[in-house]
Amino acid sequence: MRTFFAGTLLCCLAGCGFDSAVVAVGPDTYTLSVERAPALGGGREANRLVLAEASRFCLQQARVSTILDLRPDGDPFTPYYPTAFDIIFRCATPAAGNARTSGPAATPG
Repeated sequence: MRTFFAGTLLCCLAGCGFDSAVVAVGPDTYTLSVERAPALGGGREANRLVLAEASRFCLQQARVSTILDLRPDGDPFTPYYPTAFDIIFRCATPAAGNARTSGPAATPG
């Protein structure tokens, strides 16, 4: 029992991170939360990870992520706020007009 409490205390003091699973909230629309303790990069790392995970999730479906809402989260009464970010995003089919082409654009002659 003592080992359990010591392990729990150590985890809390070390600053564990938290990642929620991607959750569907509508047609092709998802939400995700990522939290990082200041010792693990805090809000800056949480922001980077939440955007990367949204992009990775959509790329697995051969789609692109479109951010609908991105909000800071965590305890606003700490000097480390924000320590988390929540995102709502949509996985969309890439538009053909947005495809990059190689070489110079043709000019009317």
